Amino acid sequence: MKIAQSLLALSIGLSALAAQAEEPKARFRVHTDPARTAPAAAAAPAAAAKPAAATKPAAPALSSAPVATGSGGALAPWQGAAVSAQSVPAVYLVEWKKAKNRDRCAPLALVGAEKEAGIKVRRASFSDGWAVAYDAPDQRSAFGIAGTGLDIDGKGYTFPNNLSWADGSKVSYGLEGGTGPGYLGYLEVAGQRCLYNVWSARGQKHLESLLQSLRKVQTP
Repeated sequence: MKIAQSLLALSIGLSALAAQAEEPKARFRVHTDPARTAPAAAAAPAAAAKPAAATKPAAPALSSAPVATGSGGALAPWQGAAVSAQSVPAVYLVEWKKAKNRDRCAPLALVGAEKEAGIKVRRASFSDGWAVAYDAPDQRSAFGIAGTGLDIDGKGYTFPNNLSWADGSKVSYGLEGGTGPGYLGYLEVAGQRCLYNVWSARGQKHLESLLQSLRKVQTP
């Protein structure tokens, strides 16, 4: 009898493990910038939970207009003419030119974000892709964008918030890792085959303003 009970318990345990293995895994950010895993950065709260950060002036060029609803009828911010390489930090094209996915992942820039007082712009690390991070005086990698090495395959994780535009582009965004405090967006841009990541440690509204500031950059 004891042997039978042991076998039954073992069978139940194996079934539970199998069920866990079958659960779908969310493709959370593939961002590998070491700064994002440093203890100081990991402990930094989003702006929504940090009053001091909320008092900082926003980047002058970031739009405060409402973000498009999910209807898909609004023009995407990047549908207009591409901005010149000279009008954005040089690191964008420097990193894009080195990326393995440059033929399928056009450079998109957060236009004007570098004008915020105290902001420093630098490269960030993404496997096979390119990335640009923005460091604030009190927050390394406070926000940024990446053209990841992942191709769009229709199997990406879906966050609670979803927007689409007239050109077919779309973004799914929410709390990073499902718990935050930072926000992350998975952006698919019409005509491009890579999955873009846009992130912000300052909360949902800031991430939405970053999406509105995105423009394509002219390439050689």
